Amino acid sequence: MLNKLLPILLLAIVLMSGGSLKAQCCSTGSPVGASTHVGVLNKNAIRLVTFYRHSFSGIYYKGTQPSDDKVDMSDDAHYDFGGLTLEYGLTHRFTLQADAGYFFNKVVNFQNPLLTDHNGRGMSNGTLMLKYGLYINPVKLVEITVGAGLKYPFSRQPETAPNGTLLQLDARPTTNAFGFAGTLLLSKEFAPITLRTFMLNRFEYNGFNINNYQTGKLLTTSVFVSKKIVKRLFGILQVRNEIHGKDVQDGAKETNTGYHLIVLTPQISYSIAGLWNLSVLYDVPVYKNYQGKQLTPQYSYAVSLTRDFSNCTFKRKSAK
Repeated sequence: MLNKLLPILLLAIVLMSGGSLKAQCCSTGSPVGASTHVGVLNKNAIRLVTFYRHSFSGIYYKGTQPSDDKVDMSDDAHYDFGGLTLEYGLTHRFTLQADAGYFFNKVVNFQNPLLTDHNGRGMSNGTLMLKYGLYINPVKLVEITVGAGLKYPFSRQPETAPNGTLLQLDARPTTNAFGFAGTLLLSKEFAPITLRTFMLNRFEYNGFNINNYQTGKLLTTSVFVSKKIVKRLFGILQVRNEIHGKDVQDGAKETNTGYHLIVLTPQISYSIAGLWNLSVLYDVPVYKNYQGKQLTPQYSYAVSLTRDFSNCTFKRKSAK
């Protein structure tokens, strides 16, 4: 089994990639986070998560209210994203996580026919993160885990449209800049009633790209409640709070950037033969507060597949 997993693990570590891109619009449903499998792993264990997400944005907001003014602005936008997360338990306390993500498309359709539709595609920013279990109590079923990692672009060169012009920001698959990501997990399980609650906090900081543009800082707080419905079937409810700072261009803050978004996410997870976990979720924004005038998300959905492998060591076999 290890021989089959090793190429995948090596690929993920080489890529060191993750899809946590956050454009100002199309932001509902961070490409990362389609699975509730979080926290540290046992030593030599491997976790594989793969997922697909679709997101659609079609309503302009100014502050907390919709805006009908769309002159010379995009009419709607959507993206399709595929992701891969691979984790390896270095010890019982330390877990290495590598994420890979690819935008099959990031489409921005314009109301003004004189403007060309933009369709971006490609790898999103990469992330390599080390997680540490600050407090793990298997008796009380409590876990406190912190993580820190590097975000980096697969390309520093912003993507261009077929006519040679730069794609607008909402159509680009990556920030084209290095950055930092940090996480904090608080988890508590109630085994007698098959209930689990946890809070996942994530902070992202992006540097400047070669055009001296910086995507705003992002703070995401997600609260999950997971409950067993019947054998192998779990219901999960997530409330996610996103605070995105303003983007900066040449030292000046961009007007139509920055937002506060609250999303409600129901999810169903099913265990296939006790080995694979199949999850389906749907994101519904319940609160929007956008600075300036911005195209905002209406919905997104995702499907993920997860499996854990235990006792995966990388020792060479001794010659006979």
